[in-house]
Amino acid sequence: MDFNQITKAFLAMREARAALKKEYDTADGELKGKQVRLEAVMLDHLNTTGTESVRTEAGTFFRQEKIRPSASDWQAFYDWIKENDAFDALERRVKATFISEHMEMNDGELPPGISIHREFEVRVRRAN
Repeated sequence: MDFNQITKAFLAMREARAALKKEYDTADGELKGKQVRLEAVMLDHLNTTGTESVRTEAGTFFRQEKIRPSASDWQAFYDWIKENDAFDALERRVKATFISEHMEMNDGELPPGISIHREFEVRVRRAN
């Protein structure tokens, strides 16, 4: 096997994919921008007329409330969660960097209830 050729082919494919992704991202960004402007026009119409929805031959557009919560005081919120046994207010996820740092500082020991899966990936760097 000629690993120089394999590496060269891999890098060429990565560059081609990056170019395609950039082209896609640019076109997608333009379309998203146009959609945002059209959404603003439709929302303005709904707000101005005081209506909740508009039905057209092409489809229906309507207002829908979306909330985006954020914590201004994490400790107060966490205390409330514990007090009310409301742990379902949080999403479950283990932070990989925290676990890696914990393992480094504790001779590879994992916190209770945590297991890890290790896998290796091949990374390719371009020659200087």
